[in-house]
Amino acid sequence: MEGLGLKLENLREKAGYTQKQMSYKLGYSENTFGKYERENMNPSLETLVKIADIFQVSLDYLLRDEEPTLVKDCRSMQEILNLLEKAGLKKQTLLNVNNWSLLSNEDLKELYDQFNWKVEQAAKKED
Repeated sequence: MEGLGLKLENLREKAGYTQKQMSYKLGYSENTFGKYERENMNPSLETLVKIADIFQVSLDYLLRDEEPTLVKDCRSMQEILNLLEKAGLKKQTLLNVNNWSLLSNEDLKELYDQFNWKVEQAAKKED
């Protein structure tokens, strides 16, 4: 499982846990998670499931080189929701499929074009 150690380290640091804390969360001695990160020892399937649950990632993400597209899309959508919430837009009517189904193809294209224009304007401000 080459590369798993680095993923585990990144996930742990992002979550703010120490190796010792992760080892205890998994029910092991304080050095176990460090061994997983250094790839001196491979976690069992049961342990991988626990790790995936703790970090709220899929087993696929832990075991493969790349995240599946659907998982990437879900993460991106969560980041967008976080940005909307930070901007004070807590009601997520923007993501309600019933609202979108009321719009014509022309309306959707207009929104698409407006959004792209706004992004271009914001990018110009940063330059």
